[in-house]
Formats: sequence, structure tokens, C-alpha cells
Amino acid sequence: MDIDKITKTQLINKLIEQHQRIKKLEKRSKEEIDRIKSTLGKDESKFKSLMETGSIGILTIDDKGIITSCNDAILDFSGYSRSNLIGNYFSKKVFISTRDIPRYISIFKNILSGKEAEPFEITQHHRDGQIRYGEVYFGPVKDGNEKLSGFKVIIRDISRLKDFEKQLKDSEEKLDIFLEASLDAIAIHENGKIIKVNQAFRDLFNTGTECPEGRYFSDFIAEDCMEVLEKKIKEDYKGSFEIYGFKSSGSKIYMEVSGRNILYDNKEVRMEVLHDISELRKAGEKIKYLKFHDSLTELYNRTYLEKVLGNVYRERHLPLNFIICDLNGLKLVNDTFGYVEGDKLLKRVAKILRYCSRKEDIVARWGGDEFFILLPRSTPREVDDVLYKIRNICAGTRDQKIPLNISMGISARVSLDQDFRDVIKEAEDNMYTNKLLERKSIYNSIIASLERMLWEKSHETRDHAERLKGMILRLGKSINMPQSKLDELVLLSTLHDIGKVAVPDSILMKKGKLNRDEWKIVKRHPEIGYNIAKSTPQIAMVAEDILAHHEWWDGSGYPQNLQGDEIPVNSCITSIVDAYDVMTMGRPYKEPIPEKEAKEELIRCAGTQFNPDLVDQFVRI
Repeated sequence: MDIDKITKTQLINKLIEQHQRIKKLEKRSKEEIDRIKSTLGKDESKFKSLMETGSIGILTIDDKGIITSCNDAILDFSGYSRSNLIGNYFSKKVFISTRDIPRYISIFKNILSGKEAEPFEITQHHRDGQIRYGEVYFGPVKDGNEKLSGFKVIIRDISRLKDFEKQLKDSEEKLDIFLEASLDAIAIHENGKIIKVNQAFRDLFNTGTECPEGRYFSDFIAEDCMEVLEKKIKEDYKGSFEIYGFKSSGSKIYMEVSGRNILYDNKEVRMEVLHDISELRKAGEKIKYLKFHDSLTELYNRTYLEKVLGNVYRERHLPLNFIICDLNGLKLVNDTFGYVEGDKLLKRVAKILRYCSRKEDIVARWGGDEFFILLPRSTPREVDDVLYKIRNICAGTRDQKIPLNISMGISARVSLDQDFRDVIKEAEDNMYTNKLLERKSIYNSIIASLERMLWEKSHETRDHAERLKGMILRLGKSINMPQSKLDELVLLSTLHDIGKVAVPDSILMKKGKLNRDEWKIVKRHPEIGYNIAKSTPQIAMVAEDILAHHEWWDGSGYPQNLQGDEIPVNSCITSIVDAYDVMTMGRPYKEPIPEKEAKEELIRCAGTQFNPDLVDQFVRI
């Protein structure tokens, strides 16, 4: 809200400035009043000196109320000349409102009875038309017989003071508007007791219908923050600092607080401005967390590990054993099932490594598919226990959809003279050595896993694969293919449809005809199979054959529309044998046909779908 284009800070500063000006003005005039009052009815010569030189208005009146003398300050206050005042009644030249007449009479009675008269305010119409405000003090004048002969009157011009007070009141009203318009929580308190809060304060602390006014500010602030807060208040600290408190529900709120001592409702009070930084703090903590943690697995990251190794671990942590773990087949999972499944696999590994490690160990994701375990003050026996647990859990996943296979390497830092980078390299070298030694087991595990997934998801069976293998070998041998190519054919007979593992079961197992979108998904399986094979070194040699096993001799196949001799021979052989087995053995959606009819169908499609020479050779063996 734009109120006279004054910012909240400017308004507070204005309040403080006006407060200080009022205090200075009051102090100065009060001191002079006290000096004058001390002479009333006592030191006549001193009184006359103050009357002539002072800045406070002074006049004398006789016992009938007629002005007998006055100083220049009275002339300034009233706008009259001396001749206009002297000889005239005080009540006529100095305005006293009708409602104040009883008080005026009471003052004179008090003086007559020897009591001290209380000061009172008057409103004076200056001759220039302006209104002046005065504070009036009366003192007795006695003759030589100690009888009352008149009065000495002191009039302090408080017009400027009234103006300042009005400005201060206006500023306070604007401050009230600011309080309600402010998005920050604001509380005004006197010696800790709240006298006013805004709606933002109620919202921040979720006070509901409860009235915060009358409660103590400390009720909303955490106890361990109060010492700092009280110190800042005592110092009238002008900056900002961080504290925390609690909502009525008990949830914690972090706040940035800044405060000032101000004058409000004619009282010196403290205003606290509370800015909610809870979300900002959470974001900061998250940034700090992510700096040293892997966002996917929530393990420590490489940055943290290197920091710890370089700056934290000392002699007392030795021997410090290192285990580096490499998750085999992650790229295969990503290419086959997508990165969502790959991420799930990484999370599984992270959970397993944490479970298998000791409480004091540090488990981190080193990067990609590599993980790291640091084992401070560990013996070879303890390291072996961790390795055994990991291997045992992995072995138990062999029959799962995505089995776990982790290669590991170890090393130890037994002296601070050893550079931790060299120790890490030793662990990595050991891991890669183990990976080579285990490559046959890894290969068999991957192949078995792919076959199992294919058989579970499609109409393909182990018997179908065995039949294909037998027919493919006979056809390959009949055209004198070398043994290396025959080995590839055997592999292809099992894995040519491996891309189907990424096709939804609802499509693969559908009994009716596929719609256009479903058929489009199915037609992607050669490409998926190709990516799987390329990402698996053990079967990469048949990747091109997998990609082309649905190409047609006339170029109308998919996915590349290859034609004639552009199609790999292995792919041509596989497509012929696979079609023959499907026709003769049937499928849930198709009845089998006799072998003779199946061969006739192959001959009919030779030159369009199939390689004509290979069809001719196949029907004759």
C-alpha cells in the first residue's frame, strides 16, 4: 500500500525523530519553567531579570485580574502590543474557554488558600488569526503585610509541541495502516508485553481466535533464542538477526527479526518486524544437503567423500578400508526398460550397501553405476563380512526380473603417508580385475535373465527356442556357414525377439487384432533389441541381426526398409525359420497348419518377404 509514498522504514525513522524533538523541546522549556517557578514570591530581582531576558511568557495581574506588566514573549504569544495588554483584564486578552472557567476559579481559590496551583492549558487566538496553545502556571504576589495583592503568570507556548504531537499521532495512524498492510509479522510490545500485532503476526503463529495482545512476546519465541533477543533489544540493535519460534500447532518457524525502539500511543515501546524465512531456510538446507548427497540414492556423493578423505580422516581412523562396487548391466536396464527402472535399480543397490555396511561406515555413490564404501578402523575380517553380505543378497536375486550383479574391489590405507587417490586406484584396479574374472558368470547371468524375461512376457517358450536352434543350425550348415557364424545363429535364435521385453504385457498377450497404436509399439521391438545387444558386449555381435530380423526381401519390412542383399544373412535365416515354427506349432491367436502347407506358404512369400535362395534351401533339407 502506498501511503504518501512513505516507506515503513522512513515512517519509523520519522516517529523516532519526532519523539526526540518533542523530548528536547519539553526538556528545554521545562528547565526554564522550573527556574522561573523557583522565583515566584521569593526573589523579586531575579524574577524581573528572567522576565526581561527569558523566552517563556511572563505577566503580572492584580487582585482584580487586570494585567499590570508583561514581557516580550507574551507579546509574541498573543500578537498584542504592550499597550493592548496592560490595563486590560487577563481573561479577556487570554482566551479561556467556558468549560475551563470552573477550573480557572479553582486555581485562584487554591492560591488564596496557600496551595500550589496546578498548570493548565489554554487556547489563544493570535491577532494574525492563528491559534496558539499555552501551558499556564500561577504564583501569588504579596504586599508588605504578606497579603495577596496579585498574581504572577507564566505562559509556556506549547504550539510547536502540539504540532509535533499531531504529526506523531498522524504517523502512528499511518503506522497502524502499515501494520495491517505489511506482509511481515509485526508486534509492538512494552517491556515484553504485547500491546499490538498485525494480521500477518496472527497468520504466522496461527493464533486463530486467540488474542496475542496482553501476552508476552517471549511466548512466541524459542527459549534458547531469548538471550540473544533480549541482548539485541537492550542494545537497541538496528540490524536483523535470525531466531525461531513455534506456531500454536507446535511446528517450528524460522524468522529474521529486526526491531526499533519507537514512541507509540505516547509510550516508549519496541516494535519487532518478523520475516518468515522457513521456506528459505529449508531451501538452503536442501542446497547444503545436495552439495554432499546424491539426489537419487540419498547416499553421500563423490564431493563429500573426497572432502572427508582429504580433511577429516586421521591416524585414529586407520586402517581405512575401501570397497568400490560396480553395478553390472545398468545400461542394459536403461536401454530395455527406461531410466525409471534404472533409477529403481540404483536405489536398490544403495539400500543393500547401507544394509550390509557397519553403522560407522560411509556409503557413497561415486558416480554413474559405481559406489564406494569407506570402513574406518576396520579389520580384514570385517571387510570380508561386508563383501559376503553383498554377494549373498545379489545371489538371491538371480530369479528376479532384474537380477543384481555387482563387481567389487578392495584396498586399504594403513598409513597417512599413502595418498588416498592411489588407494582408490588400487581398489578400482582390483574391481576391474574381478570383473574380468567374473565375465563368464556375468555373461551367463545376463543371457539367462534376458531369456527368462522374454519367455515370461511373450508367447516364446524354451521349446520354441530349442526348435529354432535346431532348424537354424541345419540350414546354416547346409549353406556351409563357418562355426563362428553358426554360434551367432544359435544366439540369435534365442534373442532375436529380446526387444519384446520392453513391450507392455497387455499388448504382447492380446488375443485379438492389434490396433494401429499397439502395432506401432510392437514394431519398435527390433530397435529395442538392437540397443539391448549393443549395450551388452557379450551379445553385441548379433545386434545388427536383431535389428533386421523383420526386414522383407522386397524392402517393405521394418524398421529400416532394407532390401535384398542389404539384409544380413543371419536375419534372413532367422525370419524364415521363425515363421515356419509359428505356422506349424500355432499360437493362442492362430491355429497350427501342416508342415506341407507351411512350406508352400514360405515358397509363396519367397522374393517378397523371404530370401528366395534360402527358402529353396530350407524346404529341401
